[in-house]
Amino acid sequence: MNQVNYKISSEREIENLIARYTHLLDKGDFAGVGALFAHGRIGSLGEFTNGADIEAMLKSNLQIYPNGTPQTAHITTNTVIKINEDETSATAKSYLIIFQQDVERSFPLQPVMTGTYDDIFARIDGQWHFKERSLSMGFAGDLSHHANPDGPSAKIMKDNE
Repeated sequence: MNQVNYKISSEREIENLIARYTHLLDKGDFAGVGALFAHGRIGSLGEFTNGADIEAMLKSNLQIYPNGTPQTAHITTNTVIKINEDETSATAKSYLIIFQQDVERSFPLQPVMTGTYDDIFARIDGQWHFKERSLSMGFAGDLSHHANPDGPSAKIMKDNE
């Protein structure tokens, strides 16, 4: 039997990183999100530069439901990726739409926020990693079931009312 080694493109590896971020976030795996930034930082709502800080920031900013998740679906789309010629760094810009539903509190499925992610990636030991991620809010809907009103994101909620 012939063994075939498949190698995916740098663009696809980066798309997978972007998707893994949203999958982990929606599952409530904030430690997993933090691990994605072992070589990077998140620059929204301050500077968070290690997994533990990123995990703590997410826990303090988001409402967590009894099932351990924020009950969201983060959708990233229209991603534009630019790989630098030396293939050791890259940038990406993606649109973000966050959907949420809270049946227990009669909050029907709806988009609660749009925005853009601006990402910088670094290739380290042959693997792509997040180097930096920043979020710019576009439109805000009813964030009362999403953002923690006592967390650092409360100011953003008030500014967008």
